[in-house]
Amino acid sequence: MHFSKTAEYAIRVLAYLHRYDTTSHSVNVLHRELNLPYKYLTRLMTHLVKQGLVRSSRGREGGLSLAKSADEIRLCDILEAIGESLESSRCILGFESCDCANPCALHDQWAAPKELIGTMLTTTTLASLTDNRNIKI
Repeated sequence: MHFSKTAEYAIRVLAYLHRYDTTSHSVNVLHRELNLPYKYLTRLMTHLVKQGLVRSSRGREGGLSLAKSADEIRLCDILEAIGESLESSRCILGFESCDCANPCALHDQWAAPKELIGTMLTTTTLASLTDNRNIKI
């Protein structure tokens, strides 16, 4: 399993807003600092504002900042905000139909890691991602 580009960008930009939360940031700054595509980032930030994860303010001191405490934002909240499902019902081997009644070769082995990933997504907060200032975002 890996995140979509949208999920990667959303997590990175929200982590950046938390790490540097003493000021609001423009999309230009986020684009430059995170090296994310400008147009894509603009659309993503508009969406995150509409979903209530980011606050947008106008004016000289305006910009983008987190709308909630980073302790309240879990990875699953970010994924849900961008319309990605937590429930990965997709077969690990790509089969259209894969369940207990019709399993693929890795179905049983994939059950435990899939559950661990679900737990990680529901328990990891944005704040915990940026506790260590030495990690990349």
